[in-house]
Amino acid sequence: MRIVVTSTLVPGTLLGKPIYNEQGKILVNANVPLTVMMINRLHKLGISYVFIHDPLSDGLELDSTISDELRIESTKKIEDAFVKFKNEELHLRWLSLEKSAPQLKGIIESLLKELRNNNDMLSLLTDVFSYDEYIFTHSLNVTMYSLAIGTKLGLNKSQLDLLGLGALLHDVGKMVVPIQILDKPERLTEEEYELIKKHTTAGYEILREVPNIHSVVAICALQHHERINGSGYPKGISGEEMHLYSKIIAISDVFDAVTSNRVYRKAMLPHEGLELLYSGSHKLFDAKLVRLFRDSLSIYPTGLTVKLNDGRRGIVARQNAASSDRPIIRIIEENGYEVSIPYEVNLFDDLHLLITECDTTLKQRVFQ
Repeated sequence: MRIVVTSTLVPGTLLGKPIYNEQGKILVNANVPLTVMMINRLHKLGISYVFIHDPLSDGLELDSTISDELRIESTKKIEDAFVKFKNEELHLRWLSLEKSAPQLKGIIESLLKELRNNNDMLSLLTDVFSYDEYIFTHSLNVTMYSLAIGTKLGLNKSQLDLLGLGALLHDVGKMVVPIQILDKPERLTEEEYELIKKHTTAGYEILREVPNIHSVVAICALQHHERINGSGYPKGISGEEMHLYSKIIAISDVFDAVTSNRVYRKAMLPHEGLELLYSGSHKLFDAKLVRLFRDSLSIYPTGLTVKLNDGRRGIVARQNAASSDRPIIRIIEENGYEVSIPYEVNLFDDLHLLITECDTTLKQRVFQ
């Protein structure tokens, strides 16, 4: 299978992976030739890239950090907890979270188990989802990213449990923000932006009242939009004033935000999201934590078409656990022509080779 941008799809293309919604329902199925109507539906769903079948990528096994079942089950549990919280009377919202805490902590246990059982790097591109309620899936992804960073950092089990819960609930304050503002496709007004910014303090005030949730979890909700140079909100704190878990969640939060499909922005691919984080290292984000995140992530996911510095093009075939930015490439083109028999090169073994470009356009000639 190969990753391509949805805008380049042509009728007759075989979708490699189905498109799901948050409830696990298949919206567009795989393994049938795409029609113009189906391609238009993908556009309407806001899907910016998909996996396709083509002869050049036959046999490639896609990475999977968490199973479909765990992703769907966890998202449903998060939605259930957040909706109950939102529908509760204001003075009883803390009680709603107290009742949901065991279920949410169970999600952390399941995610940590998956991370321990999966020695490969994080790859959340394996399945393409259409998200009607972004906050629930965002909370799950941020938790997975944060746990990966915390594991690389060497945090112990109790620390990872706290970090995970802080990540899972970092955006709970957004449940008090009108959905029309959260999903507004146009530029926010100054008043709307100020209202959204209040989700940090709203989450903090509620979480600190929950008896069976550690106070650090409330700190994560409060500080995840702070930046190490003091340019964040709500307090404008900097450096060591930020809790370690808040620094981790800040990185995970931004990365997932820019690599997710949103009504007002197309999703970036992982290497583009990492470039954004690196541009903010030492200024906005802790540089050491950004490096640990890079080492945890499949920067160039399996199925992505890339161009090398010697002009050859190929498809990422497998990952190298020892080096997240030097995968194994299936070469499909030399000197502008398709090779008769694709072959593999290992970028970890040949340090002279570098990835210079990523190509997610669909070459129509593949299907002719």
